[in-house]
Amino acid sequence: MRKHVFEFIVHTAVDNDRCENFDRQRVEIKTYGPSPENLKGKLGEIVTYSWKFKIPKGFQPSTSFTHLHQIKAVGGSDGMPIFTLSAKKGKVDKLNLVHDNVTILQSTPLSDFIDTWVEVKEIIEVGSNGSYSMKISRISDGEELLSYSTDKLMTIRADNEFIRPKWGIYRSLKNSSDLRDESVRFADFIIEETTRKN
Repeated sequence: MRKHVFEFIVHTAVDNDRCENFDRQRVEIKTYGPSPENLKGKLGEIVTYSWKFKIPKGFQPSTSFTHLHQIKAVGGSDGMPIFTLSAKKGKVDKLNLVHDNVTILQSTPLSDFIDTWVEVKEIIEVGSNGSYSMKISRISDGEELLSYSTDKLMTIRADNEFIRPKWGIYRSLKNSSDLRDESVRFADFIIEETTRKN
């Protein structure tokens, strides 16, 4: 891309990039409570998140989870993410789009994303029965690698105050022998907010 980008790096050796739980680690950028109001997705708003990322050659996801992006909530029942874009090791390594930490909405081979810049556009109408879409395209030729859209899906829980995005690497260390020092590059984070037209 010939431009400055963010590189998120995690290490398998013990250092200070652990969470409070030592079975996982994270290096992330996020919005949260102190963030400006226009960076928080609230009931009735339509929020568009767009960004670019590149997964390196040899990338080794965990057999449990290696999250690259999450939409989480603040307030009330906010422990589990509402949406997750996560790499997972298996017979065929996958990139999964997951809803409410359980339901895989879309899944595609991780190999399609290795060593290539991709562009993501995610649009969320915030509501108990909102709408959601994500499209990921390869930048070099515009080919669509992952696509999902629905107009009836929980995008915020009844007791949540707002939703917020996170980007980076958040991975399980339960099978650390499968892992290596890892990095993912990100660029061009954009958050846009509008209100629903009646």
